[in-house]
Amino acid sequence: MGQPVAVKRLSVTDSNDIPLVNRRSFENEIRTLTKVRHRNIIKLYGFCSMKGYMYLVYEYIERGSMGKVLYNDDGAVELGWGTRVRIVQGVAHSLAYLHHDCSPPVVHRDVSVNNILLESELQPRLSDFGTARLLNPDSSNWTSVAGSCGYMAPDKYVHL
Repeated sequence: MGQPVAVKRLSVTDSNDIPLVNRRSFENEIRTLTKVRHRNIIKLYGFCSMKGYMYLVYEYIERGSMGKVLYNDDGAVELGWGTRVRIVQGVAHSLAYLHHDCSPPVVHRDVSVNNILLESELQPRLSDFGTARLLNPDSSNWTSVAGSCGYMAPDKYVHL
C-alpha cells in the first residue's frame, strides 16, 4: 500500500478567478518548498491547480500541529520541558538553515504553534510557507507584517 500524505486544498469558485492573495500564497509555498531541504521543514511532494481548486501535497506528519498538542491536556503533559527545548532547537535549526544556508535567504514570516507540526516522536517540522519571502541579497529587504497574530518585538511596531 502507498504512503500516507497530507493534502491542503484551497478552493475557489473559478480557477480563472482565484483571488490574487491565494494565488500568490500558493505559488510562494511551491517556490519556497521546492528550493529547501532540511529535516525540520515539511516536505512538499507535489501540487496542482484544476477545476476551481489548488492542491498542495505534503508528507503526512502524525501528530499534527504543536498548537493542537500543546492545548490538549494529555498532549501538554507529554510536552515536558526537555521535549519543548528539543522542539525549539529543531525550529531554530530550520530557521538558521533558511536564513544562512539558502540562496537566496528565506524569511518564513509566520512561525507559530499552528505552523510547527510534530512527528510521532515529537520532532518538529516547520510548515506553511505561504507568506515566506525570498530575500534579494543585492538590495535592501523591507518586509511588511505578515502571518498569524501573535508576539512582535516592541521595536518592530509600526506607528501610524
